[in-house]
Amino acid sequence: MTLKNFKVLGILLLLLAVFAVGGKKVSAAVEDGDVQYTIGVVVYNQNSLEMNMFMNYYREYIQQGFPVKFYFSGSINSAEDEINFIRAMKLQGVSGIISFYGQDIQKIVEACDEEEMYYVLGSGSISDEDYDKVKTSPYFLGSVGPDAKADYEAGYNMADYFADADTSKYIVLTGGSSAGNYMHLQRAIGVLEALAEKEGLTYSEDVERLAASEETTVVDTGKDDVSITICPGYMTDPKGINNLKHAFVDRNYDAVLCTFNVDEIMKTITSKEEEQGSNIKVGAVDCFSMENHDEINDNDSFGNPKIDYIAGKYASMGGPAFAILYNAMSGHPEANTDDADSNTVRLYQGFWSASDKDTFNELYGYTQDIYENAYSCADLMKVIKAYSTDTTPDDLKALTEAYTVEDVQKRIEEN
Repeated sequence: MTLKNFKVLGILLLLLAVFAVGGKKVSAAVEDGDVQYTIGVVVYNQNSLEMNMFMNYYREYIQQGFPVKFYFSGSINSAEDEINFIRAMKLQGVSGIISFYGQDIQKIVEACDEEEMYYVLGSGSISDEDYDKVKTSPYFLGSVGPDAKADYEAGYNMADYFADADTSKYIVLTGGSSAGNYMHLQRAIGVLEALAEKEGLTYSEDVERLAASEETTVVDTGKDDVSITICPGYMTDPKGINNLKHAFVDRNYDAVLCTFNVDEIMKTITSKEEEQGSNIKVGAVDCFSMENHDEINDNDSFGNPKIDYIAGKYASMGGPAFAILYNAMSGHPEANTDDADSNTVRLYQGFWSASDKDTFNELYGYTQDIYENAYSCADLMKVIKAYSTDTTPDDLKALTEAYTVEDVQKRIEEN
């Protein structure tokens, strides 16, 4: 055995230990003898609400409807972590990878080429520059997820809602905008531009520069009765949470606009409400998770929902990526694309939004129900050639990009 294989075997044993100890060991939905394909899923953090949402969809729903078995990574913090997981999964006999990370995509695709492992981004997009570097790989299958426009609109629409909600003292949590997270940056730009338009503000600095601020910044809005504080950083990082705590010490707020998941800071927001003696409305570009379902259905001490507005992804948005991978694994890449020179597709989805508990509950039901799922097993079988021999790439594109509430309701009625 080569040194490389010894190293990868050690990584594999460590990963399997994580699965067992963390309670995340994957069980097959069918007898192991009936499993046709094993799939590795790269999640950046198993404690993330969004990652748990996608994991549960694959484990509790897809695995019940298809002869597949999933393995999930532990926390992934770098391209090297992801590559190590991919190599370890190769030793496990995994046929392909669905990734919810995908940083430094060229390096990762090179590893997949070496290992002859199919790879698809499950809910994200890549830049045109990166796409051009990897699109000819026979193992890179492409990406599914919101594009830059969808992220911008999610931030813009959230701020537009709050500008009409009798709020004027905003704190904008920009997450990784200053650290190269393009999704967070687009959302933050959308928030600032919507507030400028709706509140009649004139910024003294460029909007993109403000959105990418590395330090907590009180924005010059041009109006005395509207204040905006930019608060950067991930709330799982000590610097990020300290930025928020210091901003809360410095002034009072009536709205938190968060460009990412807000669950980690709800206790901090509640403490600030108690200290200032007034309600803080909360909005987030996050996801339709079980935890957010509980938060939006729970009231704070002022009798208001803990979360007032959610724009986000939902669990079964990961369904089309599974269909793309299944087509490739089963020897039918022509069901994904009719491009003779590439196996790669780029398909786009957007976000759902809810500003009251009844709407959230209805939409949440479409993401969880076995019989009324937004992307059901029956829907996916229609674009998987092993089940529907006459399916085409146009069918896959049409299904994937029919992500809206109206699209989903129509599919449910037809099924």
